Amino acid sequence: MTHLIKYKIIVFVAIWLFCNAASIFACGCLGITTEKAIKKSSAVFSGKVVGFEYRKGIPNEFMDEQSKETRKKLVDYETLVVKIQVEQWWKGDVPMEIFLLTAETREADGTMTISSCDYFFSKDESYLIFAGGKGNEYRTRACSRTQKLTQAEKDLKILGEGKKPIENRAEPSLPL
Repeated sequence: MTHLIKYKIIVFVAIWLFCNAASIFACGCLGITTEKAIKKSSAVFSGKVVGFEYRKGIPNEFMDEQSKETRKKLVDYETLVVKIQVEQWWKGDVPMEIFLLTAETREADGTMTISSCDYFFSKDESYLIFAGGKGNEYRTRACSRTQKLTQAEKDLKILGEGKKPIENRAEPSLPL
């Protein structure tokens, strides 16, 4: 094979990979309106991230899928939980403090698993959060319209006046 043909093949493969990388490696998000996000969410609230912690005993869909594929039960992992101090809420029965489950896990050997579909929070930042789930197991995703509060002006206008969080409510019963 001549060098020119090899070069053309390499360029073609590189262009194909570049054009398809988003669908291969990223979470595909279609534009979701604020109204649709509210309807799809179990809870809509704003709050400040006050901490992160890993907890055992929280089911993780990605680890469960890996377990099925390898036919090996994966039980020795912890799931990253985001601790939020709630400032206001618009939907759901939201306490003063809520814990959001993520798709990020840490195994006993230090191996970590993350998902491009997860929403990545920063400590001490405030967010408008559109969460799904039931009971005390709320989750949010990159495609849910969750965003930094400083960038949520349009959504806040649509949501209108929020309510203060519910006081004197016990911490969610997530495993410690």
